[in-house]
Amino acid sequence: MKYLIILTSIMFISCETGNKNAKTESQYESTYRIIIKENDKYNSYLLENIKTKINENSKKPNIVLYDSLTNEYLNYLSKIETEINKNGSEIFFDGDNYSAKGKEYENKTKSYKTEIEKFTSSINFKKRINLVLNTNSIQIPDNPTTIAENNEDGKTIADKVYVFYLDYYFRGYSKTQSLAFIKNKKRSILELENEFILNSGK
Repeated sequence: MKYLIILTSIMFISCETGNKNAKTESQYESTYRIIIKENDKYNSYLLENIKTKINENSKKPNIVLYDSLTNEYLNYLSKIETEINKNGSEIFFDGDNYSAKGKEYENKTKSYKTEIEKFTSSINFKKRINLVLNTNSIQIPDNPTTIAENNEDGKTIADKVYVFYLDYYFRGYSKTQSLAFIKNKKRSILELENEFILNSGK
């Protein structure tokens, strides 16, 4: 009887812990859904503003070309969102390696970054483009409670541990978390374009 009471108590505690974990996980998912919704709305406002500015500057080839490159990349990200929503972020991986889709994502991001950097001489603007679009491996901090830094310069240190970009930002995360990450990236891209147009249209 004593063992039955102990076993029942352990099961009750386990269920309580499981319920708390499930509740916490559900709260995280709700937060990411809120981020997705807010970014969708904010991005639609940015796109509306950019469209107006493009119409006003339709005879400026740099602005038109920048917008064309951005639209092409954003359309690509939208396709990735659809695939993640259907199959999860595992679309980027083939076992321990990148899948063809993962390699494509990295190549298209690098290509877009390289192309839009050509439109500006501003060092600060280039730094922000690089922050948003670099796909460098991420150095894992020695202290596990420290958040890793975006490896902006792409350098590696011999005795440090690095994780590939897609592994760090996508592997093992839920669909909602991965979608929130991409929505936020779209927002940053549109903010950069909006700034570029405002500065180039003067």
